[in-house]
Amino acid sequence: MKSTSVFYSIIVASHSCTALHDSSFFSRKAAKEQSKKEDFSKNVASLFSLRLCVKPILLLCVFVSLWFNSNAQLNTDQQYAKPLKEVLNDVQKKYGVTIKIDENLVKNKTVTYAEWKYRPDVEVTLDNILKPLDLKVKKEKDKQYKLSAYEYYRWPIEEGWAEMDRIAAQYKTVEEWEKRKAELKPCLKEALQLDHLPAAPTTKPIVTAKRIFDGYTVENVAIEILPGVWINGSLYKPLKFKGKIPVILNPDGHWDKQRYRADCQLRCAAMAKMGAIAFSYDLFAWGESLLQFKSEDHRRSLAMTIQALGGIRILHYLLSLKEADANRVGITGGSGGGSHTVLLTALDDRIKVSAPVVSLSSYFYGGCPCESGMNIHACGGRTNNVEIAAMAAPRPQLIVSDGGDWTDKMPEHDFPYLQTMYSWYNKKENVSNVHLPQDKHDFGITKRTPVYEFMAKQLGLNIKAIQDANGKIDETKITIEPEKSLFVFGDNGEKLPAHAVKGFENLERVFAEEIEKARTNQRYKIGLIDLMLLKRQKLSAITFASELKADGLEVDMGGLGNRPTFDNQLLIDSVRNQFIKTAKEKKVEIFCLAMTGYYAQSFCGRAEYIRSIEDCIKTMKLMNVKHAFLPLGVQCDIKKNPAIRDSVIARLKVAGKMAEEAGVIIGIETSLTAKEEVELLKQIGSPAIKIYFNFSNPLKEGRDLISELKILGKDRISMIHATNKDSVWLQNDPQLDLYKVKKCLDEMGWSGWLVIERSRDARKPTDPRYNYGANTAYLKKVFQGE
Repeated sequence: MKSTSVFYSIIVASHSCTALHDSSFFSRKAAKEQSKKEDFSKNVASLFSLRLCVKPILLLCVFVSLWFNSNAQLNTDQQYAKPLKEVLNDVQKKYGVTIKIDENLVKNKTVTYAEWKYRPDVEVTLDNILKPLDLKVKKEKDKQYKLSAYEYYRWPIEEGWAEMDRIAAQYKTVEEWEKRKAELKPCLKEALQLDHLPAAPTTKPIVTAKRIFDGYTVENVAIEILPGVWINGSLYKPLKFKGKIPVILNPDGHWDKQRYRADCQLRCAAMAKMGAIAFSYDLFAWGESLLQFKSEDHRRSLAMTIQALGGIRILHYLLSLKEADANRVGITGGSGGGSHTVLLTALDDRIKVSAPVVSLSSYFYGGCPCESGMNIHACGGRTNNVEIAAMAAPRPQLIVSDGGDWTDKMPEHDFPYLQTMYSWYNKKENVSNVHLPQDKHDFGITKRTPVYEFMAKQLGLNIKAIQDANGKIDETKITIEPEKSLFVFGDNGEKLPAHAVKGFENLERVFAEEIEKARTNQRYKIGLIDLMLLKRQKLSAITFASELKADGLEVDMGGLGNRPTFDNQLLIDSVRNQFIKTAKEKKVEIFCLAMTGYYAQSFCGRAEYIRSIEDCIKTMKLMNVKHAFLPLGVQCDIKKNPAIRDSVIARLKVAGKMAEEAGVIIGIETSLTAKEEVELLKQIGSPAIKIYFNFSNPLKEGRDLISELKILGKDRISMIHATNKDSVWLQNDPQLDLYKVKKCLDEMGWSGWLVIERSRDARKPTDPRYNYGANTAYLKKVFQGE
């Protein structure tokens, strides 16, 4: 009856529009009083109080809509939706619990199918309600919870352990683990966008005056890691020392005051008193970095990359000091600094010992974007921090854990995994765990003490320098300096260089520019060959090269046979343009066109050789490729058949002239010694004809590889076929010491493409991903790793 009478009132009201507008009965005050009686009348009064003249029929429709909406029941049309705050208040009443609610977390959020998510258990109910909204509650005590954002980085213990078991099941031997490591390391660098390390600025570090204390000194240092971007720290050294001394990096965590804190100063000063160079440095957008960036910038994903780059640059600087011992390098950090310790140790083989403190866990991935902002954990089909820590094996590693944070279960599951990994190298004793079940999350004396003992043992330090008469650690003679004493750029930042980058957007721009320069200007680039990938002149070879992390691809000109020229599809505009487009998208450089048809055909005997050279050079110009490969092949082997020498030289003179006019280089491969190749090039007399050097040629004849390179010199080598035996990977080849090769090429001043031709594992010779992936990773490690 009530609904009928109200509906009748609506009809009457629609016929009385003018009168009602003038009536004091429907004044705003009267409408408010009426609203106390029923919600519907409130809506009516509100509309009339606007004093709008509405056509009666329109007004009727509005009122009818208001009436039915105000009395409608929840159903699937509305997805049973209720405001989140209303739902949480209802949960508190129904279950007799208290939930601390941050208004910013519930604002404008709605729970669909709200009442359908209730269960007898309050925590299950809250999980059902909050998970779709990326929210969760933390239990503070019995029947008391706090609403918080969903923590992607924190897993239930059982789930973290199950994931650790899944990861570990992928390898059962040290050989399988080494293959896994070879896959993870370049992926970590790529995820951080540091697979091409940007060039270091040439500016000298800014160093403040030295301060002298009891047994140690302190200087403040700012290192320019990108143009206009600095990382600042404090450099602690022993007051007196002789010869080379160890280096210890000390990245700090997210504790208040960071490197200015007392416990940080105590740690670094103690290490210096023991005989080491200790360097403590700011996190990105913390400390003096706040002169350039805002504190909220620390929670940007790029913070992770900048911190990793900063650690690498710091190590460059420290190892440049004449007193630094490059064979004794350590790193230790707590909390977020512990995550940084694990990551930097995995990335940089120069670090010989590491000690992550209160950070490592299989069910915690790092609670800050500076620890997990870049997608490193997607590497290798997903990894976690414990597996990344295992990449240090067999280098000595100390894990410090406690009972007051996510490291509380370290001895039960994660540490046994690390022991297994170290045992594969017969170095189980090289990994240790100090677990402090009664401790909380800090870097206090109970954590510093085992770190001191570990570093003293592994780096040959004098721990007695910080012990009292009873052998206990004594830090009382260390001076805690005021915060401003540790500044590089003055008390108020007045000494910050004028060209300093300010603002995160400017940092992003500078970083992108420097990364692109590094990619294009890499001194040594690693290339693959489409023919060897079984994808001769196929577009998919570019994608495959990208997947294998190669910098570029040598593309074949096609078969030759009895044709007057190559079966070259790249002269077809649509085909060529697709190659160029795909290479650009995949960031794979097409750096060379190969005339491999001449392996089986006679370059010195074919009447049509000029046309084939013309077609190759034409294609090079259309694709902006600067190098071509011309194998002289068996039929043109000058060494075995000296009679053809003049014919070969004459033809190469013609090819050289054509290449000079086009501004390109043709690299030839012969079986001659380096001395003989020098003489051959002199007779050809063209700067556009050079040697495409192949490691296997001198090695199979017992000649010294390094001597051959030096005899040829940097200006006669166009590119290098970095290959030898076709039965073993480059890293397992006893005839090849690529670190010596790199040293030789460095000294020569040569730069260019190292191209993987064969060097396949005899066990899987037909698996290009397996073989060329491993060889690419190894060459990049040797020639591009820092």
